[in-house]
Amino acid sequence: MTATSAAVLPAFLASCSDHKIPPGVGAGDPEEAPLTNFELYSAAQNLLHMNAWVEDVYLYTGNYEQYVLAILKSGEKPTEWKDFIIDILTEIATGILEVAAGEIPGAGPAIAIVSDIIKKWTTGDKPANLDAEFAEFKLGHLQMQIAISNTLLKLADETDDYKNLREGFGKDVELNGKTYSLRDLATSQFPTVKQGDEYTALRTAAYDRFRKYIWNVMIMKAGKMTYSALWSRSNESYDSPTQYARDVHYSDGRYKSTYLRGWYDWFGNLFYYRYFYFEFDGRELSSEAAKELFKDDTPEHIINPDGLFTRDYVFKQFHKEQPDWFGYHELRKDLLKTKGFTSGDKSFGFDPAADHADLTGGDFPLLIKR
Repeated sequence: MTATSAAVLPAFLASCSDHKIPPGVGAGDPEEAPLTNFELYSAAQNLLHMNAWVEDVYLYTGNYEQYVLAILKSGEKPTEWKDFIIDILTEIATGILEVAAGEIPGAGPAIAIVSDIIKKWTTGDKPANLDAEFAEFKLGHLQMQIAISNTLLKLADETDDYKNLREGFGKDVELNGKTYSLRDLATSQFPTVKQGDEYTALRTAAYDRFRKYIWNVMIMKAGKMTYSALWSRSNESYDSPTQYARDVHYSDGRYKSTYLRGWYDWFGNLFYYRYFYFEFDGRELSSEAAKELFKDDTPEHIINPDGLFTRDYVFKQFHKEQPDWFGYHELRKDLLKTKGFTSGDKSFGFDPAADHADLTGGDFPLLIKR
């Protein structure tokens, strides 16, 4: 090792001694050569880089939580946001890590270790009274971030030739179907802000996934879907319900967060409509929320590529129980008109085949009532 290297790296590296590690993470093949001090140093640096990234991501996601709450109810927590479930936090935290790992394969080992930390935290180190300790989602989110950071910093401690890192694992860790060892962590490279493209790709993937998760959970736990009074229109001006929805209904700022459905009365030559919408403590979702949430107005008609979801997905899936549409049908994807149809055709500009969808709860089936 050159004098320059010794000056740059921690003092213990000057000895270049090897350390055997216990069975588990990093153990790999029993006959495999033990990790060198330099490899332990590299692994620890990856954990420190991962910690900096986690703190950065949690800053963004924490601010986004505040943004969502501001949209829903002037920054206050909706009163129906209760009965905190620790599994929700786990699903969100591991989900954003999994999607980030898919962006930069070299980040996989460090991300897998954080995923393992989360699993241990939720099974062994969580507070005894979760409902009291984590009455608000934001507090739970922060508490998990602190636990992740504390563990990463502890593992990266260089004291006693990285004793915590050498003894800190009892097994390899797994993420996205891949298994990683401590040696994998040592030989990989978690990006820092100096690798701007890779770093921001990781952060963007995690942040975008979190945005979807928080809306999914918030709507299911605190939202209440309700519906408007029905109204009718003749087909003289708009005999395509889809065209009517695009040109009239969704173009009105009052209805941008709604979900229009209807049916056709052949004998009266009338379209009957009703829209559905979510309320949070009696407040409807705003047009600002619609811009954040919805990619489309009518099915497959994209008007907002930056939106998080398709409209029908939110209204069909973000429920604890299967919703009832009271016989009102989904709008067609095309602009098929009713003129020329016969009374034997029951769709008349709607798509009854799309009415039913198995309830999934989006990314949180655990919130569905069983």
